[in-house]
Amino acid sequence: MSPTPPGATAQWTSGYGFLLAALGAAVGLGNIWRFSYVAGENGGGAFIIVYVAAVLVLGWPLLIAELALGRSTRADAITAFARIAPARPWRWVGWIGVLACIAILSYYPVVAGWVANYLWRYLHGAAALAGSGGYAAQFQSVISDPAQALFWYSLVMVATTAIVAAGVERGIERACMLLMPVFILLLVLLGGYGLSLDGAGRAMSFLFKPDWAALRQPGTYLAAIGQAFFSIGLGMGVLVTYGSYVPSRENLPRAALFLVLGDTLIALLAGLMIFPAVFTYGVDPAHGPTLAFAALPEVFAAMPGGRWFAIAFFLLLVIAALTSSVALLEVPVAWAIARWRWRRERAAAAVGALALALGVPVALGYGVLAPEPPGSPALLDRVDHLSSNILLPLSAIAIALLVGWAWHSAAARSAADLATVTAGAVWHWSMRIVLPLAIGLVMSRGLGWI
Repeated sequence: MSPTPPGATAQWTSGYGFLLAALGAAVGLGNIWRFSYVAGENGGGAFIIVYVAAVLVLGWPLLIAELALGRSTRADAITAFARIAPARPWRWVGWIGVLACIAILSYYPVVAGWVANYLWRYLHGAAALAGSGGYAAQFQSVISDPAQALFWYSLVMVATTAIVAAGVERGIERACMLLMPVFILLLVLLGGYGLSLDGAGRAMSFLFKPDWAALRQPGTYLAAIGQAFFSIGLGMGVLVTYGSYVPSRENLPRAALFLVLGDTLIALLAGLMIFPAVFTYGVDPAHGPTLAFAALPEVFAAMPGGRWFAIAFFLLLVIAALTSSVALLEVPVAWAIARWRWRRERAAAAVGALALALGVPVALGYGVLAPEPPGSPALLDRVDHLSSNILLPLSAIAIALLVGWAWHSAAARSAADLATVTAGAVWHWSMRIVLPLAIGLVMSRGLGWI
């Protein structure tokens, strides 16, 4: 392990450890639960074309920028921006992403709690999931019961806080080096099984044969860009924070390309895992957020060996949710350590308790705090819309503008490991012009502003 640079509190012990930790941060429920139903709602193959383009054209350059900001300053996600551009309003850019991170942290572990609940139920027998009103009614009973909602949400938050409190090397990196290989193995096995089902051909057609009419819908572009940022973890301070722990020897463009390609491949493998089963057993692929909780249990009940498939599937989701929740919590914890000079254990406990409190209304949002009138969007849906479609794109625009205009170009290119003149110029001008315009235009059209 290389010595810790001045001002840094920790470093990843190896490039392999960093890549697995960053991939664990990026790969989460967004790749499996969210990607599947968003793709289903937005035209399948057409959505995927826009999504892959967004990942490569917008996500990769911005990922390089966030990692470079973190490594060059060796600071948390708020301090890093203030060090690069101390003048107002640039110094406040980091706060947008951190607010998005906290917003996501208020509901992400809630969904992770649902996943943990289902894993526990399947471990004790799939029959426990079947209620008199069917699987949709059973899911509603799970999320509307205050005791269940709070217990499983709290369990996820306690586990997340414990990992972050253990430290960067002994907690986050060690957990990801253990969990991510298991995650990848499970995904490959389940994807291979999915391709053996009768509905595999229809699934391949759905995923890779575009519905070109969907490309005329502004919502498709907004959904794809929002999903790309949500899935990779852009704009929320995670990659700036993780970048601050990256050793100087790590090549950032190569690492960033590995992360965006790995994240995209995992999302596609998740589609090949889910959609063959969906089509084989006649489930609507545009089922929405309840796809994993109300629709897929029907599939598991019908398929041979469905209980074991369900156990592996929900274990996969638990791992993905936990590694991403850890990354989300690390962002405000790193800031608290730097701001108040707290010990990591104290910072993790304090921020974890605050995050737990913020998520309680969300966890109860389908039961005692359900919105009125019935059918109105729940608090979780509102916060997800705010974070994914507004805060994350705004944060991405602000980061691109800061890197493109407020950070000295030579220093920025050097920090990003862009040695050649051409590569550096293309990246720098994409930060200045291409990314802000593209993200702003799509965001405005998708929200109906223009």
